[in-house]
Amino acid sequence: MAEQKNTTTKRVVLNSFIYSASGLLLKCFSFFLLPLYTAYLTTEDYGINSIATSFITTMGFVVAFSLFSAVMRFYVDLKDDPEQLKRFYGTISLFTLLSGLVFGTLLTLLRGLVSEHIFSGVPYYPIIFVSLIALLFHCQQLIFDNVLRSQQKAMHSSLVTIVFFFVTLGLNILFVVVLKMGALGTILASAISYGAHSIYFIIYMLATRQMVYCLDLPLLKKALKYSVPIMPHNLSTQIAVLVSKVLIGDAVSLGSLGVYTVATQFGNMADTVQNYVDYAYGPWLYEKLHAREEAYKSNIRKTVKLLCAVIGLFFLGISLFAHDYIILFIKKDYYDAWKYVPLIVLVFTIKTAYYFYVEVLFYYKKASKFLFTATVTSSILNVLLSYFLIPAWGVLGSIAADGISMVIRVLIIYFISRRFEDIGLKMKDFLLNFVMVSGFIAAGLSLSFFKYGNKFIILNFGFKVVIVLLYIGINLYLHREQIKPLMAFLKKKLHKNK
Repeated sequence: MAEQKNTTTKRVVLNSFIYSASGLLLKCFSFFLLPLYTAYLTTEDYGINSIATSFITTMGFVVAFSLFSAVMRFYVDLKDDPEQLKRFYGTISLFTLLSGLVFGTLLTLLRGLVSEHIFSGVPYYPIIFVSLIALLFHCQQLIFDNVLRSQQKAMHSSLVTIVFFFVTLGLNILFVVVLKMGALGTILASAISYGAHSIYFIIYMLATRQMVYCLDLPLLKKALKYSVPIMPHNLSTQIAVLVSKVLIGDAVSLGSLGVYTVATQFGNMADTVQNYVDYAYGPWLYEKLHAREEAYKSNIRKTVKLLCAVIGLFFLGISLFAHDYIILFIKKDYYDAWKYVPLIVLVFTIKTAYYFYVEVLFYYKKASKFLFTATVTSSILNVLLSYFLIPAWGVLGSIAADGISMVIRVLIIYFISRRFEDIGLKMKDFLLNFVMVSGFIAAGLSLSFFKYGNKFIILNFGFKVVIVLLYIGINLYLHREQIKPLMAFLKKKLHKNK
């Protein structure tokens, strides 16, 4: 029994590392390309691309009725019935495809309203039309991603993501740099990449006999009953982000919005790390709650504390070294972006607790309908706070609104999850994690804020490295009981491969 516990813990930690490492690798490549893109895309192009990206992300939840979440949850129930699982995958994929076609047709008929009120006067053809094509394939890509996540195939999922990232990159260079197509080039690159991803999804699932295309109405009804209540949860956050961007552009300036956008790219990398950790944590937790092994709550708490320490390491690195990258590689007009990065990262540090508690609501099907309580409430609060704080404080007002609303979201999810089950997590662990991460960030950036400012100084860089090493050393000591069996497991794997 103890060996089985160690094995499952090793799996979730190892999968978390694979997801985080691959995700961070891709984010790093994206940042390396920032200087290139800023040379070929105008501010207006960035604005159009930003609107299109937000539109595709937000409308993806509408088109698919948030069925991505059902893919992961229903795998636990259907994995022992392969035939039903095949029909489930096929039903979700086909329904989402049909829904996308209906949605695209409707928006085409209403293209005048879409162009004026969503895309700020951008002509429907070709940019909005290509965005709709990208949306259609984006939904299929998300379904496949959740299929691999639910099956805990972290390596396969990461490899697919990496391959199609470079496909998108190559297309962007072709359309934007070589052909100089501007915003249309970036959107067209995404559409083609999503399309190729969808084709691979279909071929792989059919070739491995994991999917049968059909419309199994009883299965679809159960899945929609689970996923539809999650839609407000998914949509509210995206809408709040969009409103914040609009307010910054109107109340401050588009230039400030551009600087803030660069900062959010670094900050969002922090949330990407948490997302990839959650990819591994969610299925692992579902199995723990399904099996109810001896002392499973204690095992969950210890594993989560270790995962928080790993997440904190990424957060610290992003906060400290974003300063050096921006100063060295980005245009001088964007230098102030580094000052916003640690603040944005701290908002995501608050969000860490949310990821670990919210999976309880995803596990209990009856609990999924309560998700919107937290997300909608916090998002409405975010919009209201942004409305008052952004005109007064500018970008800092947006970050403050995000932080306050995130605290409310975490507290709501915490109390709701405990109504269904106390899985052993303690809020004080997350508070201590926040204090530790914020303390190390403050220490690491002290020289940057008070002495060197917008300059790259090798001594300052070395000081940050020392801070990171100190953080690693302290956490290696604090989590030595969990790390020792993990290291032994990795050594055994490496020795076996030799």
